[in-house]
Amino acid sequence: MALHSELWFPSVIWSGMMHSVDNIDIAKFAYRRKKEDKGVVISNYGGWQSSSLTVSENLSVDYLIREILDTEVDNCRRQVGLPPLELYNIWININPPNSYNHLHNHVGAVFSGVYYVSADENQGNIQFERSDGAEYHLPLENENLTYYNATRSTYKAKTGGLYIFPGWLKHSVQGNATPKDRISVSFNYGEKK
Repeated sequence: MALHSELWFPSVIWSGMMHSVDNIDIAKFAYRRKKEDKGVVISNYGGWQSSSLTVSENLSVDYLIREILDTEVDNCRRQVGLPPLELYNIWININPPNSYNHLHNHVGAVFSGVYYVSADENQGNIQFERSDGAEYHLPLENENLTYYNATRSTYKAKTGGLYIFPGWLKHSVQGNATPKDRISVSFNYGEKK
């Protein structure tokens, strides 16, 4: 007898590289915005996080939303059988040396994500944590890590990198170990209101 296997309750992380975004223009906008916007402190330690952006503040951000995020989020939601979603909010992160983001999730979001405007892997990778309690049941000494038995997954911070994930998936960002700022754009999509 051969057992049939099914994947239930998976945590999907979509990743890809975007090459048509004007990262230089978004970086310039980020620094201008930082001068005008006190920002908010949510999961960031030592870094700056803007308040929510609005449409038409910057053409390059608008392009990122319209041509990439809306399209890619729509593809992701179709893959997992969800109804159409809408952008809830989008913001900029500037993380200077030694700054990082604490473990957190995005309450109320169906999908969350990050696009790296200016980053490299020494500036702090994004880490996703398993939150189903499996770490209390899986063998501690396991040299054969798989998607099934891993308790953490790390994705490199790299310019042009886009990661989309469930809003409830806990994640953190490692500390920036370089003298340059890491700049990213984060976002949440949810049920249409």
